[in-house]
Amino acid sequence: MEYPEQNKEQFQLIVMKQIIFTILFSLIYSLNYGQTPVQEPKPSKGVPIMFVDSMRVSQADLQKYKPDDIATVTVYKDNMKFKHLDSNAIGAIYIETKQFSRTRFLNYFKSKSSDFKNLLASQQSDNSFQYILNGKVLDKDYEGKLTAIDDKNFKSITIIRKDKLVKKYGDTDKTFGIMIVSDVSENSSDGKKKL
Repeated sequence: MEYPEQNKEQFQLIVMKQIIFTILFSLIYSLNYGQTPVQEPKPSKGVPIMFVDSMRVSQADLQKYKPDDIATVTVYKDNMKFKHLDSNAIGAIYIETKQFSRTRFLNYFKSKSSDFKNLLASQQSDNSFQYILNGKVLDKDYEGKLTAIDDKNFKSITIIRKDKLVKKYGDTDKTFGIMIVSDVSENSSDGKKKL
């Protein structure tokens, strides 16, 4: 049996709508029911509660992180600050990863120096930056030291180009020197502190 041309187009349109509806329904169903439920950490029973990058985690979650991923570790002995989270806690451990710390100190330095902000925007990352803190070249694992800088201890930030960087600090593969002056205490500059 032959359908008039108009009926064929309507039939094809109805079939296409049904196919699209089926695909959308399947996607929505899988998104709603295919997600892993978020589980709240259980009460600590006399151990510290733990945070990584501002998110509360369980002891098992800490196994996902390698020691080289960690920038800072802060131990809070006073559980009164966290009593509302867990009455059994005997304090807290706050850990920041290097990536989280990097985001924090880059945002801080951008707020303190428009030159730094513009340079970072033009370079699209800080890979070409050699950080120098209080006259000392920071080679590796420096994220915790730079994250410890805040309004209480920040003095200045200066950008120097490669020729001055090499002349003053020796050969380097970096293009810019970021010279930071700060009153960072020794406790906070090693990335580990107890409060």
